Amino acid sequence: MTNQTRKAEVPLEVVDQAARAPRAPQPVQGGATEEQEPTLRAYLETVLDARWTIVALTVAAAIAGGLYFLTATPQYQSDVLVQVEDKKASLPGIDDLTSALGSTTPADTEIELLRSRMLVGSVVDQLSLDIDAKPRFFPLIGRAVARWRDADKPSNAVLGLSSFAWGGEHILVDRIDVPKRWEGKRLTLLARGGRAYDLLDPDGNPIAKGEVGNVLLSGGVSLFVSDLSAREGTRFRIARLSRDKVIEDLQQDLVIAEKGRKTGVIRVALEGAVPARVSAILDAIARTYLRQNVERKSEEAEKTLQFIKGQLPQLRSNVDAAATALKDYRAQRGGGLNLSVEAKAVLDRAADVEKALTVIELQRAELNQRFTESHSALIALTQKAAELQREREALNRQIRGLPETELRAATLMRDAKVANELYVLLLNKAQEMQVLKSGTIGNVRIIDSAPLPQEPARPKLFITISLSLFLGLAFGIAVAFARKALDQGVEDPAVIERETGLSVYATIPHSAAQGEYVLDLRKKKKGTTTPVLALAQPNDLAVEALRSLRTSLQFALADATNNVVTIGGPSPGIGKSFVSVNLAHVLADAGKRVLLVDADMRKGRLHCYFGGGKAPGLADVICGSVTAKGAVRKTGAENLHFLPMGATPPNPSELLSSGRFEDLVEWASQEYDLVLIDTAPILAVTDAAIAGRTAGTNLLVLRAGQHPIREIALAVKRMAQNGVVARALILNDVMPKAGGYAYSRYGYHYHYDYR
Repeated sequence: MTNQTRKAEVPLEVVDQAARAPRAPQPVQGGATEEQEPTLRAYLETVLDARWTIVALTVAAAIAGGLYFLTATPQYQSDVLVQVEDKKASLPGIDDLTSALGSTTPADTEIELLRSRMLVGSVVDQLSLDIDAKPRFFPLIGRAVARWRDADKPSNAVLGLSSFAWGGEHILVDRIDVPKRWEGKRLTLLARGGRAYDLLDPDGNPIAKGEVGNVLLSGGVSLFVSDLSAREGTRFRIARLSRDKVIEDLQQDLVIAEKGRKTGVIRVALEGAVPARVSAILDAIARTYLRQNVERKSEEAEKTLQFIKGQLPQLRSNVDAAATALKDYRAQRGGGLNLSVEAKAVLDRAADVEKALTVIELQRAELNQRFTESHSALIALTQKAAELQREREALNRQIRGLPETELRAATLMRDAKVANELYVLLLNKAQEMQVLKSGTIGNVRIIDSAPLPQEPARPKLFITISLSLFLGLAFGIAVAFARKALDQGVEDPAVIERETGLSVYATIPHSAAQGEYVLDLRKKKKGTTTPVLALAQPNDLAVEALRSLRTSLQFALADATNNVVTIGGPSPGIGKSFVSVNLAHVLADAGKRVLLVDADMRKGRLHCYFGGGKAPGLADVICGSVTAKGAVRKTGAENLHFLPMGATPPNPSELLSSGRFEDLVEWASQEYDLVLIDTAPILAVTDAAIAGRTAGTNLLVLRAGQHPIREIALAVKRMAQNGVVARALILNDVMPKAGGYAYSRYGYHYHYDYR
């Protein structure tokens, strides 16, 4: 019975139904939860699979961190400690009142003063921080080289780059004034040897020639360089920076905070590239702050003294008036003022209330200079004064109830006592303010001045390398998971079986030996024979997997319509030829007479494994220029014969569709126990589908991790559309996983190596 007759026995509806059947997903054991949620072991496998990528990125990050440590400019840190004492010179009762009502500590106010533009601006002016003058270093590595070399004198130029500074250069600019349009722009100072230099504008044009120690005046520029040490030709960059910008930058760089809660000890820290500059700035800030604090306290004492002096004349007048009135009344009464015990008690209390009210009024007057009427301290004084006034009215009613003879005497004695005590109180306070003003001591003091830092605060070698290793490791792991998420290639046989409905007959592991053969072939000249792995390395795991495929294939052939097997694939570069050649040798080793046919008449390369050219071969047999027996070649294996592709034809599909190809396959099926046909990729051309019609068994080779599931399904569908049913799949080049096996969410597949 011919192959065509066998095909005719199968209705086209059955063929089409069988071809489309694989598209229906098949259920897989394990449960939905296991399919949807990757396990911790799956995550670990992803990391281990990308271990060399992770190691490479980690090492690269460590190297980058080391280069950063060597080339980065060291930053030095210093600090000063300032103590703030809560001392206020004011009238009695004000300190307790404001401290009870206020929620902020004295340190909070002082921190803002330390960061204020007034104080920072004063420091900028003292140290001329708005003048920027420094050597011009070679990009990236210039500063690092300068730090490594001797700094006592200018170093020799590296590679003849004499315009750059290479260590030991120094410049000191005491004053520079430039036109407004050049403010913030860098001028160039070119050392000419000795004490001479040239000054260039921001565009590089000459301005004037100058000399160290002399003032340069030219083109609106005033420059005084007090010191210069450099090789001839070395360039320096100098600029007059914006004062406001310098103040703003320094305010941001300062780190000011109270050490502990309500301790009154403030730490002021600063980082910079020049240790002496950092220490000088901090000391200047501390000294300026201390001076301004003393001046502020002296000014407050002066204001209080002026206020008290303004009240003394009126109080003196009140004392004199009260004393005169009391004296006249005594004279009128004959010198005697007899008061009852009750009248004396009321009189004393009335005097105390009047005195308290007067003190409150003085306190209000002083607080009005510092706060508004809505301040809580003034509100509290108002409430206290209201209570005293109610008590005074009550006492006045008691006094008015005294007999006429005692009423006048009590009133005069009260006025005299109150006026005298208030006058004495303010007189003593005036003397106190006078002493305070003469020897004012602020409420702050410098505890620790800024030391000259010896070691850089950053970068630190251990911290830099540790952080680099951590970031490199984290980035490597992130890349591994990102690549895993973006890679749509399928590696798990269980997933392929579930999505396509086809069985995976074999999973062929990656062969390191075959990889070396391929690399060697690329390095050698054209025409060199590629070693066959089944002959060169018969114990290789890939060969063992092909032996497993041989067993599965024997069972499949028992139900097939003939002994012809096609081996195809979705796309090129998947190892289809490798599988065909080595499977043919494995079958021949089992005693089967095998014919291997290279039906890829476009880019067939099976002849590279057996030697000789590609012609005469299949194309020549179909065209009739040579007989089948004349084209079939013997190989090194006793039971294996080979038919190459032949001369490359212009119409491969038409040749395969001809009756001569079917006759050739029929002849080979009768002459050999098994016929293996290596076909072209099914998604590229239709050759595989045409050749598959003559075969009883059609196998598809897949490369692990290379094909999305949609590509595999499309290849199966393309075969079904051409009336060809794919029998099974072969998963090739499965990379070894951690632990010696390949793991996935859906299952395991192992390869054992028996020695």
